Amino acid sequence: MKNSYAYFALLLLVLSQMSCQDKKKSFETTSSVAGDSTLKVPTLENYSNAFKAILKTDAGMVRGLSIGDEMDSIVESAPFSETQPNNGKSYTEYFDDTDLNFADVLYVKDVKNKIGAISVDIFIEKQVAVDSLMNEFKGYFNKKYGQGKGISKMMVWKLTGTSNELLLQNVSTAKDPGLKIIFAKNGNKFLQ
Repeated sequence: MKNSYAYFALLLLVLSQMSCQDKKKSFETTSSVAGDSTLKVPTLENYSNAFKAILKTDAGMVRGLSIGDEMDSIVESAPFSETQPNNGKSYTEYFDDTDLNFADVLYVKDVKNKIGAISVDIFIEKQVAVDSLMNEFKGYFNKKYGQGKGISKMMVWKLTGTSNELLLQNVSTAKDPGLKIIFAKNGNKFLQ
């Protein structure tokens, strides 16, 4: 009789283990399918702190904004830059406590008081950090906008479905390492 109970208990244990395994496999399959669909949309999760500080979000072109948005829709957490342009708004985003690593973000307004171009000048203390950030931006923009064209120091993306272009350029000099990112309409003077 004791052996019957032992066999019965063992059978229940095996069945419950098999049931848990099936549920776990079902969950893993569902999770991996959902995970695959999000891989196509770039997120800022796996990027450096400087990269995240520059873009702020994966929405829009830069910092949640895009060409064609109203100038009044600009809400920035960064302070205004020391000098302001006549035809837009400029902000400075610092990456650390030094004044050596920062980005100046310029929103240029068009004649309709909308964002006509976005320019980001990135200044970083060390060339190695600039090269790393350049690679991060290339990879991110390739995922978001398709394969860019260019050489190692400059890449251009034609944004599908619009007349906008994106320029990513390593503008480093011996004394001032840095990058430049420009979103503008085809033929805009900022892209030249």
